[in-house]
This record gives sequence, C-alpha cells and structure tokens, in this order.
Amino acid sequence: MFYLLMIVAVAVVLVLSYAHWNTFRPVIRKVEMTLEKDGGFAELRIVQLSDLHMERQSISPARLVDAITDAKPDLIVMTGDYLDNYKNLDKFMLYLDAIVATEPKHGIWLVWGNHDHYLGDRIEHLGELIRAKGVKVLENESESILFGEKRLNIIGIDDFCLGKSDIPRSFRGVEDGINLVLSHDPNIVLEMEEHAFDLMLSGHLHGGQFKIPGAFKLFPMGELPKSNVISGSHHVFGKNIYISDGMGQAGLNVRLGTRPEITVHTLRTTA
Repeated sequence: MFYLLMIVAVAVVLVLSYAHWNTFRPVIRKVEMTLEKDGGFAELRIVQLSDLHMERQSISPARLVDAITDAKPDLIVMTGDYLDNYKNLDKFMLYLDAIVATEPKHGIWLVWGNHDHYLGDRIEHLGELIRAKGVKVLENESESILFGEKRLNIIGIDDFCLGKSDIPRSFRGVEDGINLVLSHDPNIVLEMEEHAFDLMLSGHLHGGQFKIPGAFKLFPMGELPKSNVISGSHHVFGKNIYISDGMGQAGLNVRLGTRPEITVHTLRTTA
C-alpha cells in the first residue's frame, strides 16, 4: 500500500510539473477569416491578447513583444482579465508598457473581464492609468476607424459573467460597416441574436486550462461549455465568434491539454 501511494504521489508531482511547464510555452495561433462583405480591405491583421492574469503569468514581456512584432498587427485588442489583486498593478503596467511600445497603427483596444471587476472601485483608477497610455478602454460603447474603404466598428461590451454588460448601449450609434465585438465572456453571444456583428473576440474559458472530462459540468461557466464550445472559432446563431485560450491562468498556475495563447487574426473581405 505504501509503495502504491508513493507511485501515485510521484505521478501527481510529475503531472503538475509538466502542467506548470506548459504555462511557459505559448502558442502563436494564426486564424484566417473571410468576411462576407463587398469591398473594404484586402487584409486586416489583429493581435488578440486575453486573460493575462498577472497573478499567474509565466510569459515574459520581452517574449510577448517578440510575438507581437513578428505578427505586424494593424491593431491589438485585449479581451479582459488582467489582474484581480491591486498589488500586481505595477506588473500589469510593465506588460502594458511593453504592448504599447509595439505601436500598432490603429491602436490598442481593451475591455474588462470578471477578474478586473474584483478590484471593486479601484477598476476606475486602473482605467485612468490605462487610458493615460493611449489605450482605448471600451465600457459598453463603440468607436470606429477607417480601414481601407471600410468603416470598422469596434464594439466593446463589459463583462457578461458579472452582469456588467449593456448590449443595446454598446451598439448605440453604430453606423454601417464591419462590426468587431470585444467581450470577455463568450456566453454573451446567446443574448445577441438581434444584434448584427461580423466577428466577436472573447476569452474567459482558458481552453479548459486543466482539461478533465466533465469539468465544465462540475464547475459550470455558462451554457456554451456545456455544448463543448470552449476554444477557437465557432458559429452561434450564424455569427462568428472566437474564444482565445488566454495567456495566463486562473486558480493554479498550471495547464494540461492546453497552452497559453497569443492569437493573430487575419481578416479579409470577399472583394
């Protein structure tokens, strides 16, 4: 019995060690999509960074900058969960400075996740610091840029998980163009049947992070995971959504069956 316990203990240590090692091994995931839109742009490159989780972040700022620089993005979007403990503010700002230094032509755009709201009222101060760096923080609102001959509407919806979302307000004043939605929790798509968009970028689910069969039934994270909509590209109500596995980890700094993700989206129009 003693030897059996020893074997189990060693096996657990080995699995956890491997799972921790995975957090240092980011995947640069490249996603290409042709939007059913006439005219507009030949190619739009977006780098998506999600779920940085400063409390459990293994990827160095230098390595992140290298990945962004190699991608040559037109814009960078950040889809929530940066930190949930204010003592990690300086660490997050170090990463943000590194991201800002890459200077994408059409800027950096950001929405909040549920962990950011755990800061309470301090999220307002965090927002001020981020805006001071020239980053656009979208809180149930939209802004537009012209890319080629087409208007790109960037619609930022606050966290759905904690009930911070206001979908009608987010779409208020949106003009004709290509609609790119940023929202941390992908489950919000189930409430967006009446709102038109071309692509939604989300995170939140970490690709399962530590994949155990049936985990999302034991620890529910909304309706989508129950249908195995956890990671990557999906069509829901005929709409395109992409769920990033994220850069950081929640709970423990381990990943099994998934790795940290930096996503490079290349969008094209049909003509």
